[in-house]
Amino acid sequence: MTFGHVPPFVAGRIRTMAMRAAGLNIGKSSIFFGLPTLIGPDHLKDQFKVGIECGFNAGSFFDLENSISIGDRVAVGHDVMFLTSGPMSQTETGRVAQSGPIVVENGVWLGARAMVLPGVTIGKGSVIGAGVIVDKDVP
Repeated sequence: MTFGHVPPFVAGRIRTMAMRAAGLNIGKSSIFFGLPTLIGPDHLKDQFKVGIECGFNAGSFFDLENSISIGDRVAVGHDVMFLTSGPMSQTETGRVAQSGPIVVENGVWLGARAMVLPGVTIGKGSVIGAGVIVDKDVP
């Protein structure tokens, strides 16, 4: 029996519905076109919030050691990484892990293979080019 061609966006909708059913906070009409990677402690669903009408291409990676909050109508290219924790750094009092929440405000566009580092806020309507490493706040 042949079922014919299944449109590529069908799997994305089903994948996103399954993520919602698992308790992740994903807004209406947002979609994941590829299976994202989510790593972090047991309470992942408390650390992850996506607004309405967002689109995530294949290869999205979310380090949920700290929270990640993504606003409405955000477009995310292929293989974009959101890293809320980083390598250990030496301080006067000893070694400390870099860590901090990530906030992506409404209307942001992130190009393919961009990387957002811990503690960064990307302001409303910002455009982050492909391959860019964001290590400071973007207005």
